[in-house]
This record gives sequence, C-alpha cells and structure tokens, in this order.
Amino acid sequence: MNAQQTTFSRRSFIATGAAATGGFMLGFHLPTAGRVPEARAAGAVEVNAWIVIGTDDSVAIRVHRSEMGQGAFTAVPQLVAEELECDWQKVKPEYASPNAHVKRNKVYVAMGAGGSRTIHDSHPYLRKAGATAREMLIAAAAAEWKVPAGDCHAENGRVHHKASGRSVNYGALAAAAAKLTPPADVKLKPHAQWRIVGQSPPRFDIPSKVDGSAVYGIDVRVPDMLYAAAAQCPVFGGKVKSVKADAIKGLPGVHSVAEIPGGVAVVAKSYWQAKVALDALDIEWDEGENAKVSSQTIAARLQEGLNDAGATSRKEGEGAAELARAAKRVEAEYGAPFLDHACMEPMNCTARINADGTVEVWASTQNGEAALAGAAGRTM
Repeated sequence: MNAQQTTFSRRSFIATGAAATGGFMLGFHLPTAGRVPEARAAGAVEVNAWIVIGTDDSVAIRVHRSEMGQGAFTAVPQLVAEELECDWQKVKPEYASPNAHVKRNKVYVAMGAGGSRTIHDSHPYLRKAGATAREMLIAAAAAEWKVPAGDCHAENGRVHHKASGRSVNYGALAAAAAKLTPPADVKLKPHAQWRIVGQSPPRFDIPSKVDGSAVYGIDVRVPDMLYAAAAQCPVFGGKVKSVKADAIKGLPGVHSVAEIPGGVAVVAKSYWQAKVALDALDIEWDEGENAKVSSQTIAARLQEGLNDAGATSRKEGEGAAELARAAKRVEAEYGAPFLDHACMEPMNCTARINADGTVEVWASTQNGEAALAGAAGRTM
C-alpha cells in the first residue's frame, strides 16, 4: 500500500523499469509519500518518524513492513502505542514511506517483510519509538506547568500532574513536544504493565479486504495508462533466444514489444490486448544450464546433502550416542515436492513518469525499500 516517489533520469528509469517489474512481489498502495491522508486531522504533528498526533488526539502510527497476512499492520501499532500510553481507540496505522526512509538515513531500520519476523526483529526499536514520544509529551507538559517532568506521568492519551490535579491531552502537546530534543535513553514498561500488547484487537486490515475497498497494486489506474503482459522463460535462469513479432503486426491496441531480463513483454492500450498479442508471439527460449533440473534431480541433490557427514550445521547434546544405545528404533522417511513460493496477487507494478522528471511507482512489494531501489536502477 505504498506509493514511492523519487527523482532520477527518464533514461535510467526506462532502461531498468521492465526489469524492476519482474522483481516486485506482494503488497499494496497508499497515498504518495508526503501527502496527508484525508482522515488525518488538520494541524497534525509528527512527534517522531513513527508517530503523528492530531489536534483531535488522533494518533497515526507508521508501519514499516508490508502486511503479509500475519497481522503486522495491527501488531506494529500495538507495540508503539503500548509505550506511547495513548488511547488505542484513536490509533490509525499508515504505511511508512520508503522514500522518506531513504532520505532520512534508514529511519525505519529495515522495511523488508519476510520469514514472519516483523515483530521479532522490530519490537525493541518500535517500543523505544513509543517511549521516546511519551517522554517528549511529558516534558512538554512539565515545561508548560513549570514542574519537574518526573512529577508527571502519561496515561491513555493524557499527561497528568498528580500533585496539582492538572492534566492535558496529547493533541494539545504534540506541537511543543515535536520541537524538543528526543531523550537518548528511555525506560520501557515491564511486561506486567502491558495493556495493549498481548491483546487481540480487531485487525486494521480486515474491513477493507472484506468490503472490497482495499486498493492493491494491480488496481492502480492513471491517465493515459499503457499495459504490459510479460512472458518469462519457463526454466529459471533461461533467456530469450529469438522473438518473431510478425504475427502481432496490426493487432488492435499494440504499442510495442520489448525484451526484459529472462523474457518478453508486449505493451498495449489494455491488458487484454497485450495478453492476446503476447500469446500470438513466436518465442524461442534458451533454457540454459537448468533445462534438465527436475523435482527428481532436486530431491537427489538434497539426499546427497543429508548423506554428507560434513553437512551438519548445528549439533547439541548426544543424540547419536543415545540412539545407538536404544533398545528399539523406529525409522521413517518423509518427503515433500519442490514447490513454488508464489504470491496470491499477480506480480505487478505501475509507473508514471511526470513532466518534472520524477517517477511515481505503485508496486506490489514485500520490501518497499528494495522496490524503490529497483525502480531507480540501484542496489540497496
């Protein structure tokens, strides 16, 4: 759900754009980087890179990893909100901008979602982000009241000064807090005090997926849009040997034919026109050195690895010795076929080259930072 915007030459983009398309994976689309979502309150202030607080006490929490079905779009805000001590009912997530991530020196640490590791990898700095903003809000209230910050505490979206009975909401403090220097060290809450983390609130991503309002990468439409249908070599690592395009000359809507890494793309005024023309192309493939690879050869190679005594990567305890002493041994072999790691949404991306030389890319991706680098023809 991220629209990435960056600036680079048109020549660079056109030369690498087709290649980048083949590398994009799962993901979604949100408003362009820097554009304020319509639901955000006027006067909303960024307290830090992760947290934006509105004058109506709304709290936008930025999510740096794509939602892959495991609930990260809800769990990431939970970790931040727990330490922020805000009102969970006023929290709304939004995807972090890969463009801002790069411009701000990798402010979101790492944006790739994989291995179900978003929470495992991110929880220390997500909690710190929430705690840092909390302390800045407390400091802003203390300065206004001219009392020590240590005499104040935050709870449910407000800062309280117990001695005087005063309290103030986060929305009224955000602008002042954002001007403060973030504290170098903050104290995180002990597990016993958690009230948001560990709970199972309704997931933020579910309603739009159920009612059909979710916008996926493949749903994006821009004015004067052209569509490409691509065919890649059926063998991984193969390439195009030859293409005969005579059969598609004169077909309606066809714009051009282009070779891409490992394949061919037909560009047309509609996807169906591109697909029909692609199917009519006469393509000869060079399948390369992997042409003879099969499920059987892969299985044999794996078995060779199991039989290699030097292939042990980790050893704990005396399992082999215990098995040797066992009075009875039960042995069985289990196998699974070689399967594709395929995405549910067809891989796709849309690019718009603007008159000012910038390029906007809507990409289905599980790593916004890598997708941005790919579109720009750069390595991470």
